[in-house]
Amino acid sequence: MRMVLILHFFLVLPSISWAHSGGLNASGCHNQKSTGTYHCHRAPASPSSPSANQSIVKMSKTRICHDKNSSYYSRTIHFTAFNTLGECLAAGGRLPK
Repeated sequence: MRMVLILHFFLVLPSISWAHSGGLNASGCHNQKSTGTYHCHRAPASPSSPSANQSIVKMSKTRICHDKNSSYYSRTIHFTAFNTLGECLAAGGRLPK
């Protein structure tokens, strides 16, 4: 009986997921409370329709600022959002090469 309880503890209980949805909006983004930043985890649900991400400047994980004219704008999905390119640069970002 003791062995059954031990196996249950190690095999069944770890499979129970305590994760939550993360509170992502339709664009796959959310505000990170611990850092005060806004970032995204996935691409927008429908790239052909206008979304909130289309007008923001995206700072990638590598600290490159992409505005909507950047060739990497649509491919940048993990980012911190800024209202202007100037705000992104002032936060330590840089322009693409």
